[in-house]
Amino acid sequence: MTLTHVAEYLVFKVASGIVQLLPLRVVQGTGAALGEFMYGTFGLRKAVTLENLGYAFPGKSPEELDRIARASFRSVGTAFFELLWFPRLTETSLRSLFVYENPELVHDLLARGKGVIVVAAHFGNWELTALAFSVYAGMPLNVIAKTQSNKLVNASIAKSRTRFGNVLIPMGISVRDIIRALEQGKAVGILPDQTAPKESIQIDFFGRPVPTHQGPAVFSLKMGAPLLVTFPARQANGSYKGRFVQIRTDDLADYSEENIVELTKRHVKATEDAIRANPDQWMWMHRRWKHATPKAEPAEERVKG
Repeated sequence: MTLTHVAEYLVFKVASGIVQLLPLRVVQGTGAALGEFMYGTFGLRKAVTLENLGYAFPGKSPEELDRIARASFRSVGTAFFELLWFPRLTETSLRSLFVYENPELVHDLLARGKGVIVVAAHFGNWELTALAFSVYAGMPLNVIAKTQSNKLVNASIAKSRTRFGNVLIPMGISVRDIIRALEQGKAVGILPDQTAPKESIQIDFFGRPVPTHQGPAVFSLKMGAPLLVTFPARQANGSYKGRFVQIRTDDLADYSEENIVELTKRHVKATEDAIRANPDQWMWMHRRWKHATPKAEPAEERVKG
């Protein structure tokens, strides 16, 4: 533990304490304003964000891309401040803030005893999505989570993440815990939308082949666990609305490389569709296309060259 870590923790706790004194709508507005400030004043990850948006939406004007980028920063800022406010959440207030339209689908699938894999993304407020799952499903979600380098801050965030019984599975040592949870008929949450190692399978994402985490498909096919996707979107009034969608696997009975690729394509396509519907709510500042396969140059352009 270093003095820097202690200082970071103190700043985090003071900020959390102040935020928790405020009404949620004020907290959300403050987070959005901070995101706007970071984008417009410091330009933190601005170039990466606009580059990513240019890959995804080549037909949009620079002005439109800038609007989406700015709104994305506001969304991430809102999500971070909401996380600081989590200790004030109760089950009642969470149900008012966050509505799932079809929790009965989760209940039905869990009743089969094979567990459930829940694929989400860094979209809307993914931390709140995990908490809402446990409340609406009536069962804790086993969430694969990245451990923060600052152990004090990590412990504080972990307390908020497990507020309604969720269980954290540290990234990197997760395979055994995931298998055990599914064998016990439990739910496992995975956010596979960020950069995967170069050697991972290549799946089209916004028109470009990109290395993609194959874990959700591997566990689903190997363990016979149904795979759900959910991408709750923030509404104009600051609330959230979401639904669960089951990805078809009944035609992929065998555990094979071909079926792993196909199932991965299916949940990635569902993720892309959700982002296209609300592009301002995804975390565009992540280097998702860092290891992407370059687009092939049109034949006529190669001839000209």
